[in-house]
Amino acid sequence: MRRLRPWQWLVLLLVLYLGVAEAARLWLGLLWAERLMVLAAALGVWAFINGRFLFAGYHALVASARVRGLPLLPPPLSGERLLVLAPHPDDEVLAAGGLMGRVAREGGEVRVVYLTSGDAFDLAAGSPLPSPKALRRLALRRMVEARRGLEALGLPQESALFLGFPDQGLYPLFTTHYYLPYESPYTGLKAVAYPGCHRPGLPYTGKALEALLVEVLRSFRPTRILLPSPLDAHRDHQATAYFGMRAAALLGLEDRLLYYIVHGGYQYPLPKGLHPRLPLYPPPRGRGLPWQRFPLSEEEVRRKERAVRAHKSQMRLLSRFLLAFVRENELYSPLPVPAREALAAEEEGWAVLPERGEVF
Repeated sequence: MRRLRPWQWLVLLLVLYLGVAEAARLWLGLLWAERLMVLAAALGVWAFINGRFLFAGYHALVASARVRGLPLLPPPLSGERLLVLAPHPDDEVLAAGGLMGRVAREGGEVRVVYLTSGDAFDLAAGSPLPSPKALRRLALRRMVEARRGLEALGLPQESALFLGFPDQGLYPLFTTHYYLPYESPYTGLKAVAYPGCHRPGLPYTGKALEALLVEVLRSFRPTRILLPSPLDAHRDHQATAYFGMRAAALLGLEDRLLYYIVHGGYQYPLPKGLHPRLPLYPPPRGRGLPWQRFPLSEEEVRRKERAVRAHKSQMRLLSRFLLAFVRENELYSPLPVPAREALAAEEEGWAVLPERGEVF
């Protein structure tokens, strides 16, 4: 940052003095009732601007106090085969850096499936309006960072499987472009194109992505599958949840699914920055989910921090957000939505006639 010259400091102080003097003159000229109205208006503006932050801080404080009362996640066994679905490089370490490292050290196997290579984050590419070529270079850089992050956790590079589908495009693939090819407005690509991806040339369609996920699940035979919750605020995370649930259901693996949330609403998680001795609390958007906590050792927390810092393109812009996930525990839910929403129809007050199958 450029230092101010002496004359610039003088002008700045003069403007500040005149501003304060004028404000004091106006204030002294007001009646007491008018002063109270001005104070009330100022307080209202402050509350409007900061109210959600105050609520978020209150929620974080209360929720953190309850974390240690949550049930524990069953620990990984020696033959564990953990598969993690990550919408973008870095989501896997934020949600499961500790669990992945523990599985590897216990003799299990970990596979991380990156649905996109994060090729739509314009600011990470170096400018607010980067060229398609710059965003493609960003994708390659983020793939390298993902491998380095896994290495920091003690995992081999072969644990990473890049699918190369479009960042900010997974939701359209699940809805409007399930069989019609999608063109990324960021990179201009219509098919998987990055070197190192699992199946180069696959069209950007939901059908191709779903078939690929089924193939990966069938070949890897996971004992546990981590994927985003559909309650996550990010559309790519929601779509990853839908694709993952469909692929698992086609193979009868629904009972092996565990859900995580990264974009949890209300500035989650608070406080921002590195706080390794604080608990990670359930996110506001995951209210009502049956959360299970996975405690981390001090060494696992340090490894997770190194893995997060390996994503340098993201740390440059989002360091306080990313490091806020480096806590003494991780959180997972065995259900994608709160239990009430998962109840059978008859438990929700519906009457089902068993003979004809009619629902009223």
